[in-house]
Amino acid sequence: MSRVLAPHSLRLLGGETRLDARMHHVRMRDMSMSVLRYGKSVRFESQPAETFFAVFLPLAGEAEARCGSDRVRLTTATAGVLSPTDPVALRWTGECTQLVVRLERAGLEARLSDLLGAPLRKPLRFAPVMAVDSGNGRSWLRGLQMLVTELDRPGSLIERRAVAEMFERTLLTALLLGHPSNYTRMLDGEVPAAPTRAVSIALEWIDNHPKWRHTTSSLAREADVTERSLQLGFRKHLKMGPMEYLREIRLRGVRDQLRAAQSDAVTVTEVAAEWGFLHAGHFAARYQQRFGERPSETLRR
Repeated sequence: MSRVLAPHSLRLLGGETRLDARMHHVRMRDMSMSVLRYGKSVRFESQPAETFFAVFLPLAGEAEARCGSDRVRLTTATAGVLSPTDPVALRWTGECTQLVVRLERAGLEARLSDLLGAPLRKPLRFAPVMAVDSGNGRSWLRGLQMLVTELDRPGSLIERRAVAEMFERTLLTALLLGHPSNYTRMLDGEVPAAPTRAVSIALEWIDNHPKWRHTTSSLAREADVTERSLQLGFRKHLKMGPMEYLREIRLRGVRDQLRAAQSDAVTVTEVAAEWGFLHAGHFAARYQQRFGERPSETLRR
């Protein structure tokens, strides 16, 4: 844990003398995830991390955290968010298993700067409590769970660096936009919608190259506007965001390809992956919702 997070002290509570600890860890570029269980009641203390943020998400049991001056009761419905300048103290029950997400400060603040279209004037700091049973927190947790599932599945497309970075970027963006911070007002502030010309440029990139690894950031750079402005421009003119439009174009592309294919020559999974849909279950549900039939039914016609 000292190598994965930070040097710390660990004290067993209640007269215990032995741990029954288990840890699973995976590192990406700007994120790392650890599933950790100590098996006994412990107290964990460390100095401010300085170089990273951390999110503590109990998968079972409960814990109590002190993040700076704030005390947070951690449950399967409530996560704790540690900012780099906070010392941390955790009281961890023996039944508690936690998913600990480390987010590199440099990467997260660079992403925030991209969203704002300007350098940061002060360090980023999040609210210490995140409800993960409703609202934005629940959406963020679902995205994180999907990433963890794919990382745990041998042969997943997530093993490809470009795909992993796309997932990671999406989660960083969702955390910045969905969880309160000292930059929330600026992120939600008045930003002019991108002009029609800028939206048209982004549409051309999507329509002409639907299989490319587009992001809102890459499209905004091509259109020479900020991400927020491009999102507002799409909402104004198309009633959907850039990534929603891209998903619609890709769904149509999958449908056209399935219609033209021989059912014994390809599989739905292969075609879906070619168009950027990496999670078969989520893709199938979206496809059926959009077209009123399962993708396998389209292929068999």
